[in-house]
Amino acid sequence: MLNWLSGGVVNLNTYSAPVIFAVAITLWVIVLRRYINIRENYRLLIKVAAYSFTGSVISPLIIFTISGELIPFIKKLFGILEKITNMNVFLNVLGMVFKGFSITGGLTVLAIVLIFFIKDSKKVMFGILYPFPLFAAVTRVNCFMEGCCFGKLYDGKFALTYPPASHASKYHYAKYGLVSRFVESLPVYPSQIILVISMLSLFLVLLVMNIFKIGRNIIIGTMLAGYGLINFIIEFHREEPLVFGTPFTIGQYMEVTLIMLGVYVMVKVREI
Repeated sequence: MLNWLSGGVVNLNTYSAPVIFAVAITLWVIVLRRYINIRENYRLLIKVAAYSFTGSVISPLIIFTISGELIPFIKKLFGILEKITNMNVFLNVLGMVFKGFSITGGLTVLAIVLIFFIKDSKKVMFGILYPFPLFAAVTRVNCFMEGCCFGKLYDGKFALTYPPASHASKYHYAKYGLVSRFVESLPVYPSQIILVISMLSLFLVLLVMNIFKIGRNIIIGTMLAGYGLINFIIEFHREEPLVFGTPFTIGQYMEVTLIMLGVYVMVKVREI
C-alpha cells in the first residue's frame, strides 16, 4: 500500500514490514522480561516455541482436511515449489507464506500449548500472553500499510480507500467490477485501524488490572476472551471467505476457541 509514495519505483513495504515486526517483537520481549527470568527458563521457552511451531504447521493441515481442501492445497504447494529456481524467487515465496500467517491462529495454538501441553508452563504463561495485545496492535499497523485484511464495502463515516494496484483494488476489480486494478479501491470499512485501537485498549485494560493486583489468571483469561470477542465482531466487517457452509470465517472459529480458553483459564487455572 505504501508503494504509491514512490510511484511503485521502490517497494517500500519490503522495508517497512520487517521494521514494524521488529518493533512488535521488541515491545513484546521488553514486557516479557519483566515477568520471566529468561536465563532460568530458557529451556522451557524453547519447548513452548517448538510445540507452538509444530502446532502452527499441523493445524492448517487439519483445517484443510476437514474442509476437503487438502488435496488441492498440496497440489498448489508443489506447483509453487516447482517455480523456485533461485534465491529471489524463494524469498518471494517465503514472503507470501509470512503474509498468510494468522495472528489469531498463532495465538490460539500458543494458548492451547501453554494451557494443556507444557508442564510447568505456568512459570512463563503470564509473561508470554500478557503483552500479546500490544504485539498484535503493532503488527496490525503493518496490515494497514500492506493493505491486506481490508474491510468490506462501506461508504459511511471513516471509510477508507486504498491506492491503485492495492490488494483491495485487485479484489474489487475481480468481484465488484471496479473499472481497473490500477485505480483507487472502493470505500471500505476501516477494519485494521479499528483493530489497532481495540488491541491497544485491551492492553490498557490488562495494564490497569495488573496495577490493581487482579489475579493473573483473571488477567490472562480476560486477554484471551477479550481478544477473541473483539476480533470475532470485527471479522464480520472484513472481506474474508466463509467456511463449512456457515456464515462464519475460519478466524471466527478460532476466536470462539479463544473465548472458551479465556473462560477456562479464569475458572480452572490457578497460581499463574
